[in-house]
Amino acid sequence: MKKVLNAIGGVFGVIIKTILSYIGVFTSVIGAVLGIFAVVLLVGGIAGVCLYVKFLPDFTKAREVVFDKLVNMSKSDFVSNEDTIIYDNKGEKLATVNAGHYKYVSISKVSPYLYNGYIAVEDKRFKTHAGVDILATMRAGVAMLKNNGAITQGGSTITQQVIKNNLLTQEQTYSRKMAEIMLAPAVEEKFSKDQIMEFYCNSNFYGNRCYGVSAASKYYFGKKPIDLLPEEAAMLISLSNNPTKYNPVENYDVALEKRNSVLEKMYAEGVISRKEYKRAVKTDIEVLQLTGKVTNENYMVSYAIYCAALELMEQDNFQFKYTFDNKEEYEAYNEEYSTAFSQKSDAIRSGGYKIYTTLSQKKQAKLQAAVDNGLASNSEKASDGRYALQGAAVCIDNSNQYVVAIVGGRGTKDSYNRAFLSARQAGSSIKPIIDYAPGLESGMFSPSTMVDDHAIKDGPHNSGGGYSGRLHLREAVARSLNTVAWQVLQAITPEYGLSFLDSMHFHNISYVDNGNLALSLGGFTNGVCAADMAKAYSTLANNGKYTERTCITKLEHVTDGVIYSDDEKGLSGTTQVYSEDAAWMMTDILKGVINESYGTGHSLQLANGQIAAGKTGTADAGKDLWFCGYTSYFTTVVWVGYDTPRYMNAYGATIPGVIWKNYMNEIHADKEPRDFEQPETICLGKYDYEGNLIEGTEIPGTSSKGYGYDYFSTTILQNATDYAATLKQKSLCKEALKRLKKYEKIYVEELADYYELETEYDALKDLISAITDDDIRKEYMTRLKDKHNSMSKQIDNWKDVVKAFEKKKAEENALLAEQTAEASKEAARQQLKTARLATAKTAIERISNKKYQPSNMEELIDNAKKAVEDCSNYTEYKQLLSDFRNARDEIRSLPTEAEYEMENATPTPSASPTVTPAAPDVVTTW
Repeated sequence: MKKVLNAIGGVFGVIIKTILSYIGVFTSVIGAVLGIFAVVLLVGGIAGVCLYVKFLPDFTKAREVVFDKLVNMSKSDFVSNEDTIIYDNKGEKLATVNAGHYKYVSISKVSPYLYNGYIAVEDKRFKTHAGVDILATMRAGVAMLKNNGAITQGGSTITQQVIKNNLLTQEQTYSRKMAEIMLAPAVEEKFSKDQIMEFYCNSNFYGNRCYGVSAASKYYFGKKPIDLLPEEAAMLISLSNNPTKYNPVENYDVALEKRNSVLEKMYAEGVISRKEYKRAVKTDIEVLQLTGKVTNENYMVSYAIYCAALELMEQDNFQFKYTFDNKEEYEAYNEEYSTAFSQKSDAIRSGGYKIYTTLSQKKQAKLQAAVDNGLASNSEKASDGRYALQGAAVCIDNSNQYVVAIVGGRGTKDSYNRAFLSARQAGSSIKPIIDYAPGLESGMFSPSTMVDDHAIKDGPHNSGGGYSGRLHLREAVARSLNTVAWQVLQAITPEYGLSFLDSMHFHNISYVDNGNLALSLGGFTNGVCAADMAKAYSTLANNGKYTERTCITKLEHVTDGVIYSDDEKGLSGTTQVYSEDAAWMMTDILKGVINESYGTGHSLQLANGQIAAGKTGTADAGKDLWFCGYTSYFTTVVWVGYDTPRYMNAYGATIPGVIWKNYMNEIHADKEPRDFEQPETICLGKYDYEGNLIEGTEIPGTSSKGYGYDYFSTTILQNATDYAATLKQKSLCKEALKRLKKYEKIYVEELADYYELETEYDALKDLISAITDDDIRKEYMTRLKDKHNSMSKQIDNWKDVVKAFEKKKAEENALLAEQTAEASKEAARQQLKTARLATAKTAIERISNKKYQPSNMEELIDNAKKAVEDCSNYTEYKQLLSDFRNARDEIRSLPTEAEYEMENATPTPSASPTVTPAAPDVVTTW
């Protein structure tokens, strides 16, 4: 309680000091002030006890901040922001970012329209209060209490805003607000009102890199602050309130409406006359946008500022999103993101920051040279003077996943950083990221899974137009077969594949990409950038771990001190996107792209036996070329193409692949060949011709593949089995519940209901018994039995009906059985007759139309005789018997085979004719 009383006393001290300042200024109304003080003291005391019992920790922190600031507070604290400085990986100055041509001006050189306008709009009692406007603060406090502690109204005076802008951080916390209130009287005591207003006009940010009224006046109107007209002053007042929202360059109508609102307040408070007001509101906003010489931002600088802005947004708890359900969500987020990013980017360029990075000037020079040399053969220039054929590349140190070099184009004169600003179609380079690694993760595929490369209706075709048929997945990857990638994403679903890009913070994904199978081949609505692709491949190189690291290790601000340090983030920015096993198997497959003779990147093997994995990419009919590759040391991604996409007679392994190879050879010159560490849960196993693992052939802890053997993950295999079992149980529970609900609605109104009740009861008992979850099984079984028991009376009422029905049914079934048996017998007789007649005809045909008597003639005649006799009971018998006799007599009248051959032999002159006696007639009596 003692701490609470001390806290309340501290606050009352500030309030009393403020009230006494009022008394000193208005000695003629001391009585009135004391009356107000009594009321304030009473209300404040009650509110103070309630507030500071809750907010004591914030108050304690605020007192510490106030003490630190008061010790050495001077005019220099309110004067200027120095240029932003960017440092490389060795702590050496990489670049200085111009702070918007900041120039401090005295209040005497500022138009009265501006500072009196600020008083009219921001702080009407500025000239009379002692730093804190008690009424405004209390009003804001009451509003906060009504809104459960949420800050919904501003109560800050101009003095407090000067303190916030120059002495404190921009965070919206109770402790910062308390510190602001406590510092205000001290600032008022140390500095005069005109000095405080001077600090205010010189410390406000007006957008478009304009920090302070001097820079803003020159940029927007081409004049000095003293020469500002009412409408110009009103516009600057609007801008300092929200530089992005009221930027007349981007949001003219909104800016005009806000400016006129400010003019109205200026007129109401007597800052301008009625005549000035009428003229000013009729004047259009004319912005000159005059800029001075700006520091040239090279690729490292622009990327560092981009990453620093993202980090500042994260510090403000901006909720980043990377995938979207619909157009409305997508557009709303992009607007919110653009506003927040512009604010932070402008703030950095406005000065006061120190940005410490991991960018290596040595590696940067090598990467730039590799890109420039790789594109040197094409010297075509675009209409703006830049090279037409362009390239971008990003290199990441895999030991910590920091970006160490980034090239956004050819040479040093082109400031457009394509490495993170340009979204291009990824082609086949996206396959390992969205198709194959997720496919391995799902457990549906392994390196030796047999896949079928074939033509797909309304689907993709392979480069060259041919198809390979059935082959292993790892070979399909190395050959970059489009149809296989399509089938894999189709199997795991585009939503599942996209979830991995979401986890790795790909920035250009559209809601239109949802469910799109063209993603399997890099067919995005917007495309991807090289920086995001490098982060993704570095994730594979790091056993599936993704980090939010970019190139920023620390951010400092001239007034706020260290506002970000990588040491503070620790492991919170790390996500296990792919499992270690899936990432390692993907890497092993991607080695084949470079090592196998049929691999699309076979020509890109690194020097000195350095082990590498990678993937080529040729997109959109050769308009975008990629090579993404990595070793255990570094990941480097290279893109080549025209800013306005057009066809190139090249492939991913040619121009970008050569750039990648040359650069990687340079930075690995002093590195020993090092393979990727194999997880303990990766095993070898033998696979059959169908791509199935042969049980009992598993060999753990080895990295040497024999014929027919390939890698698999015991963890993924088990997870897939468990997942399948879980899915089966979920399906079982769902089916049981669906049928149970239907069963519970059955009432016996007809005979069919009775049978459904009884048969479904037995079926449901069996179905529910198979559920492994004890609670669910017991619940469902109880409900089933309760329903069945509740229907017992209805069941009894229908038993006589059932008996009569079943007796009737039995008679009908017996009659039907008799009828069926007779029909069956008749059908059998008909089948027998048909078979016998066919047999007889065939036997007769066998003794008909002969040229001579065969050696088995009598056997054939006997067979025909028996076959005809079997048909003696049929009407066809008479005709068959006649046909048989004719055929028999004819065959017996023929010569023997020897006689026939002699008759048909060619006679010789010396030969005498031979006469063969005629065979005796044979007469048959039947």
